[in-house]
This record gives sequence, structure tokens and C-alpha cells, in this order.
Amino acid sequence: MAKENGNGGLALTLLRFVLGVIFAAHGYAKLFVPGGFAGTAEFFKAIGIPLAAYSALLVAVVEFAGGILLVLGLASRWASAVLIIEMLVALAKVHAKQGFFISQKAYGYEFVLLILAVLFVLMVKGPGAISLGKKYFKTGHLH
Repeated sequence: MAKENGNGGLALTLLRFVLGVIFAAHGYAKLFVPGGFAGTAEFFKAIGIPLAAYSALLVAVVEFAGGILLVLGLASRWASAVLIIEMLVALAKVHAKQGFFISQKAYGYEFVLLILAVLFVLMVKGPGAISLGKKYFKTGHLH
């Protein structure tokens, strides 16, 4: 097994933080921006997701809370696992049938694949060198 070059922990921290900001922003838009939640619920209903309003609320909370947990480096592995499930559903229900590329006409799956890859790395490798979980929970369970 190759030894890390010493910057791997900082790289993981950067990936975790940036992806956390992205998820938190998406969740925030669904929860707090006027029309965001209603639009998400309508979209879910249109694509056949059962209990569209409840599903929209679940997705919004998972994105917002999961994003915040990633930004802080708390329960990063668990947050990554839950967000992987959400992104796999998004891939199957929306992105896969629209082709690979994101364009003005389609929401392809190229970005979803990147998100899934980063989430998988975070779930396996942990939050990186700098995280509140590592600082306050020495047992390692909440980072």
C-alpha cells in the first residue's frame, strides 16, 4: 500500500468542505428560498416519486443537514453514506436517461458521477486532516 504524501488529509478536507457547501446550498434552496420546496415537490410528483411532498422534504433536509455535517467534519462518513443513497436515486430517476453531458437541454449524469466518487472517497477515507469530529471526538465515531 502506498504511503500518503502528507497532503492527502488536506486534500480530503478540501473535497469534504467544498462538497458540503454544494449540498448545503442545494438543501437551503429547497427549504428556505421561496418556491424552492414547492418546485421540488412538483418535480418529484412529475417524475413519479411516491409521496412527493414528503420525499422532497426528506431530500431537502438530507442535503442541507448532510452538507452542514460535511462542512464541519462531523459524522462525515455517515453523512456521505446517506448522500450516496440520495444521489443514486437522483441518478436512476433523473440523470441516467438524459445522457452523460450536462447541457442547456439535459441534466446529464457527469456531475452526479463526480459527486458519487467524492462521497465514496470521503466515506472510505474519512473527513481529512481538519474536522470538528477529529477535534472533539477522539473515538473516531463522529468524523
